[in-house]
Amino acid sequence: MNFEQAIIRKSPPRKKHSALFRLLLRHIVRGVVAGKQGEKEHSLFSKSISGDFPSSGNVILAACNDDYFRRFAIDLVRSVDSHGVPQKLHLHLLEPSQAVLEEVAQLQTTLGHVQLTTTIDPCVLAETIPYRTVYYTAARFLLAPMLLREGVDRLLIIDVDAVMNKSPWQFFGNQAALRSGGFIFRREKRKHWYRVLASAVFLNSSVGSVRLAESLACSLARTLKYKPRYHIDQILPYYICELAKHRFWDFATFDIPKEIMGYSYESEAAFWTVKGKSNIDQFLTERHKLLSSREAS
Repeated sequence: MNFEQAIIRKSPPRKKHSALFRLLLRHIVRGVVAGKQGEKEHSLFSKSISGDFPSSGNVILAACNDDYFRRFAIDLVRSVDSHGVPQKLHLHLLEPSQAVLEEVAQLQTTLGHVQLTTTIDPCVLAETIPYRTVYYTAARFLLAPMLLREGVDRLLIIDVDAVMNKSPWQFFGNQAALRSGGFIFRREKRKHWYRVLASAVFLNSSVGSVRLAESLACSLARTLKYKPRYHIDQILPYYICELAKHRFWDFATFDIPKEIMGYSYESEAAFWTVKGKSNIDQFLTERHKLLSSREAS
């Protein structure tokens, strides 16, 4: 029995990260950052993916299953297209039905400015985990290094339950190009899994940023082996950033500009997004008003 197996046996089943499971996560991250773990698990993911990849430029990435495609992704794509300027947007489709694939193809024919690409994920790494939503929230970060290796210059990873109010790229200056990545840090939070908010993550084509993307993807893939019962897409980036800044002299992150995500529908925000399940009705109302005003103009 290795260290990781011993931790799992002692860790009680629960829907929060126990102290023992957090110890396991830190152990996994150390192994991945040292270049000794995670690649095998991530290769299972990468070999299972099919579809089209963007090969250059600035790309917005989101992931969704069938339900979220219909509830959120379609209007996210339309909100981006309504700006009237070229934009690459990639949807990572989680176990899509044939009906959704046909809806995607139909959506692509209606777009005038968005170059929409998609990948299909059969979710092979989710087969044994107790809560499929844990995988769904992590999948876009599993895909990120593959997009960067294809030649994407700047990658903005967002929640799919959003609409674009204005272009986000104007908010990323020279600092973004000189850093390994950008996160919404909440350093004041006591619990580790709240110290990074995963609703927006910025990566670029630099060596350091690709290394960060690969470290996160491999950490996620390896952690999924141990059947996490709670989301891991926020706690693992926090642990990676904490460890990498001591291990790599050229590792540095920046805080995602506050204008990127608007949780109260601010006029200056690039995206409006849902803040908690209780606010879904307000989001749907604001989304409808935004899209209707664009259509009217």
